Amino acid sequence: MKKSLIMGAVFLLPSIALAGATVSTFKKESRKGANFYAGNAAIDSKLDTAWVVPGESPNRGEWIMLDVPKGTIDKIGIYPGLGDSAEAFSDHPRVKKMKVEVICCQDDDFANVQGAAHFDIQDKAEMQTIDIDDLAVGNDLFGGRVRISVVDIYEGVDFPNVGIAEILVHMKEFDSAAQVSESSTENPDHVNMDMVDGNAKTFFATASAGAYFVFNSDGYGVSSVALTPGPKGYDTIKKAKVTVDGNRELIVDVAADHKGPIVLPVPAVYGYTGTNSFDGIKVEILEVYPGNGEIAISELQAKATYYEGL
Repeated sequence: MKKSLIMGAVFLLPSIALAGATVSTFKKESRKGANFYAGNAAIDSKLDTAWVVPGESPNRGEWIMLDVPKGTIDKIGIYPGLGDSAEAFSDHPRVKKMKVEVICCQDDDFANVQGAAHFDIQDKAEMQTIDIDDLAVGNDLFGGRVRISVVDIYEGVDFPNVGIAEILVHMKEFDSAAQVSESSTENPDHVNMDMVDGNAKTFFATASAGAYFVFNSDGYGVSSVALTPGPKGYDTIKKAKVTVDGNRELIVDVAADHKGPIVLPVPAVYGYTGTNSFDGIKVEILEVYPGNGEIAISELQAKATYYEGL
């Protein structure tokens, strides 16, 4: 079973490339597919796949590079080894120190380093998020590239080659407007547009069984959505799922004593936070704390990390 990380425009600025991950080198694999250990395995939201370098590699100095939109980087997330089992994690080397460099820009053939930071990583089999000094990416029109290099490693027990299960570049968030395009059957007195009308006194209500809605934020890369519960007496969210493009999903559990808006991260598709989905972002209510049988949401506030244009 796969382990997942739970927790046609008129004008388009060429601020972002969707090519996936480029790496310095990777281990060739004949049984699972030649590209099984390539860079895209580190940005697929699956812990049982990984970017793995060849056995003859020195490990130190190897790098993975992502195209990213114009914006600001403030954190780096990394699962610093193989994630398919505890044994695989300890058997292979893990990343101990890394360097992140911002390369400007997507229209620049000279690949100038725009900014850099170093960070240490704990030898733990978990997704770790490291705060770094803010790094600006891109220029007035274009995004850039982020190169993350291995500086030092924890040695493996049995194998010489380092692997990284996941890399996630966290971009700084800002508010963006949301539009609801679809939902489960509305209570006629409390329609889905009431979530995005800017009036906290109005709210969307729908039967909790099978409750869902789909939203987008035209031209923006949405990184999270905050849901403010409706009035007392209604059901409240216990577990919710956010899905992008039909195949990237995150499930979030909400404590019974949670206060205030419920923040749901939007799954990353290209190795950085923020997704501009033409099909919309789907939020499903999987479980509720019971009330009157309907779920109520008064406000939906989207956060984004970049603007791509319309």
